[in-house]
Formats: sequence, structure tokens, C-alpha cells
Amino acid sequence: MSPSRRRALQALALAPIAARLPAIAAPNDPARLLVLVFLYGGNDNFNTWVPYTDSLYYKLRPTIAVPREGVIPVTERHGLHRSLAPLMPVWEARELAVVQGIGLPGATQQHYRDSEMTFTAAGSDEYLREGWVTRALASRARSGLDAIAFETLDVRESDPMGPFRGDKLGIVQVQYASELLWKRKLGECVIDANTRGRARIPRDGFPPVSLKTSFPEEPFGQAVRAAVEIASLDRTLPVIHIALNGLDGDKHHSVDTHWDQLNYHGDALKRLAEGLAAMRAGLQEIGRWEETLVVTYDEFGRSPVENPERGTHHGHASVHFALGGRVKGGLIGEAPRVERVHMVGGPAPTIDTRRLWTTVVQGWWDADASGLFARRFEPLDLLKG
Repeated sequence: MSPSRRRALQALALAPIAARLPAIAAPNDPARLLVLVFLYGGNDNFNTWVPYTDSLYYKLRPTIAVPREGVIPVTERHGLHRSLAPLMPVWEARELAVVQGIGLPGATQQHYRDSEMTFTAAGSDEYLREGWVTRALASRARSGLDAIAFETLDVRESDPMGPFRGDKLGIVQVQYASELLWKRKLGECVIDANTRGRARIPRDGFPPVSLKTSFPEEPFGQAVRAAVEIASLDRTLPVIHIALNGLDGDKHHSVDTHWDQLNYHGDALKRLAEGLAAMRAGLQEIGRWEETLVVTYDEFGRSPVENPERGTHHGHASVHFALGGRVKGGLIGEAPRVERVHMVGGPAPTIDTRRLWTTVVQGWWDADASGLFARRFEPLDLLKG
């Protein structure tokens, strides 16, 4: 964003608003919160949910496969990368689900088109203007913000609102959560917003939330802290979006590991796990863990085959996490097969991502998902009654 555009947003935040509608307040009726965690760039599912007994996995990845001693065994065939150890208490509490083999059919392994499909939940032959969250929440009348996004949200210049595309919701994006936690004024920290988001930026600051929970000091951990504080202050906000990115803002130094994967991927998973564990502790502390569903997602997984740069190129089916006090912990679906493919591509998904989003809309928000997608999708058995 240009400095002039950011100054305009800040000025708007400080100017009188026609109807003074603070987005951070404490309404009477709490709503179920969805926290979307975007693994920006496409995570390597094979080095996350590791097939540690598969000899082909080690053959196809001669230098970057996770050694058996680096795996936390969960089943007889699969385990978590040891950097994800902070999530084991969530798993043992049966509040973590591993959704295996998930993805959108027809992915192209190209960031721009597959991000578009991911954000809009479009089929391979569809080109939709509105994000899937926009379509799901458009009929819900709210006076405040509908979502706050931290870190990267979207790569395109026109309507760069990710799953909130369409300009029918009130959306703001904050790049640096640490700045928000320091200044305590949302309007001074917003780097982008849609039309309704700009109109609903609160003029006043918000108070600190006293928390005993410790949060990582790096950007993802600070975004998690900001999310927990906001969840404490505004119990009707439907969505918070957080992206996991490289510490230097380069997605290739996080999960989009085309080269030197061993230098970056384990650290990215560690930051993800420590942040999610802190989110759980913080939400438990403020009494909102039972009211929150946390879901990771990305554009695509990675190829099972190591490339010459000691990394992985874009794949297809992936593995993602769902966490929450009302999540049925355990395994869902079947893990993507390890198979010899071209260095770009991989096994097709066995769970359509739109089944997960149908679960969110019907099972979490108790709304009608008919008409949301090109056809109806069966929800996953993910949530407790």
C-alpha cells in the first residue's frame, strides 16, 4: 500500500463517522468465532504429517525427508514433525483434528489461480468474484467489522480481501500486530480495507487485556495475541484471519519451500505450533475456547518429490488442522499417497475443501449452505454436538 493511501485510512479513522460504530466492543450476544490460519504459499504436507514408515518417501526425498527420530509417531504409519510438539497436548485432549487429503479438484499449481479458487471456493471451471466467507455471511446484518486480518491477505491489486472478496462485508487488514498491540488504535495500524471496512474503523482506541498466557514474540505469535485480545473485547466478531509468513516477509522462507527447505520449514512449523498452542491457552483464559474454531488452509500442498534445489514444488492434496473446544479430535480422511510424480503436482485430494467450509457454515455458524457452492457438499464429522 502507498504511504498516501495509508495516511488516508488513518485520517478516516480519526474523523467523525456518521454512525459511531466501534468494532471492538462487548456486545451482549456472543457469536461463534472462526479463526482462519493461512499457510501462505502452500505447506509441505509430507514433511508435516510424515509417512515415516514409507520407504518411497525417503527415496523420493533423499536430503529433506524427516528422519524417523524427528517424527512424533501418532499412528503406525504417520506422525507429526517434531517442531509441532506444542500441539501434542491439544491432540491428547481430543481437541485437534488432522484433516487428511484435503484440497480443491482442478488445482493448477499456480499461486494466482489457485489462490483465487481457494478464496472463492470455486470449481476449476468457475470464476467467482465473491469470497466464500462473503457469500456465507452477507445476509447477516452487522454494524461493526466482520473480520480483521493480520499479515498477508491477498496478492491481487483489485479487491485484495482473500476469502472476504466482494465488498459486502466490513474487512480491515493489519500487517503488523505488534504495532496494534503497542498503539491500541486500529485506525492507525490498518494498511488496507474494503469500502465497508473503512467506514467501520473505530475512532477510539481499545484497552489492553491482562493475560497470564505467554505468546511468542515473533510476528505470528503477536498476531495470535492480538486475536485473543480482540476475541475478549468483541464477542460477536465472526472471523479473524492470520497468515503464517516468513520472518522477513518472504513466503519462501516459511512454507513455500522451493529451495533450502531444511533451513526454513521446521522453523515455520515450530512458529505455527507455538502460536496455536498459545491461542488455545489464551482463549481458555478468556473463556472463549468453546466458542472458537481454528482452521488452517492454503492453496495446495507440495509434491512428494524433492527437487534439485533441495526443496519441493507445488503439489495438490494436503493435510490441515482444525482445533477448538468443540472439535472432535482425531483423524479425518486418508493421508495423501506417496507416489512418484513429476516435481510439480501430486496425488489428487480425497476430501474437497468445500466440505470443510460447508462444515463451518452449517455446523459452526448454524446457517444454510445451500447455494453457497456450485453443488451441495456433505459436511465433515468434525464438531461435537
